[in-house]
Amino acid sequence: MKALVIGGSEESIETISLILKVRWRDLVVLHVAESGEALELARSEQPDIVMLHLDSASPGCFDLISQIRRFSNLPVIVLSDIGNVVDKVRALEIGADDWISRDCMPMEFIAKVNAILRRSYPHSNNHLSSFFNGRLSINYAAHEVCMLGKRVNLTPTEYKILYQLVRHEGSVVSCTDLLRSVWGADYEADPEFVKKYIYRLRCKLEEDPAKPQLIVTERGAGYLYSTSRYHPN
Repeated sequence: MKALVIGGSEESIETISLILKVRWRDLVVLHVAESGEALELARSEQPDIVMLHLDSASPGCFDLISQIRRFSNLPVIVLSDIGNVVDKVRALEIGADDWISRDCMPMEFIAKVNAILRRSYPHSNNHLSSFFNGRLSINYAAHEVCMLGKRVNLTPTEYKILYQLVRHEGSVVSCTDLLRSVWGADYEADPEFVKKYIYRLRCKLEEDPAKPQLIVTERGAGYLYSTSRYHPN
């Protein structure tokens, strides 16, 4: 992952880098102070995300967002302590993907960045090195799955099923689609076969497998991975 950070002190950049490397260990941070140089790097380096780190809202901020939007759909985040709603709305209207307070908690900051990346690259999990949603994290390169920071040992088949559900997060994946994507296009089996593996996954990931909140059954349709129904104790 490559992040282009514009503005901010060396200390703040180091803080951002340390926070993001919790999830993206191969993170590369490009730091520039001038907008002109930032535009050149945005074109030449093709970063995964751009962060405008500002001490105060200014016309230059909005101009820079507009200029980036003229040639790229790169996700852009404004980092600022300014609470002016008008400035926030203007930044979002001209192309920023989010406006995040710099005193945002580290885990929340990671989750917000990850959510923006997922929306920006919806069909390319392989483009990113990991998945993180607050409870579950996946290192795609290492096929490593962790729940609340603790590693979960999955079989190759269980991992493939989880991958498909996470890849389509929030959408229903039918038993037929799971069979085809995990076992092959010509594979034929009873839906109970998939149900068995779903149960195994729930036993490893859910607090209560009998009352799943992460891997949800949509009767007559299939399964979906969602955190919207999760309510921690």
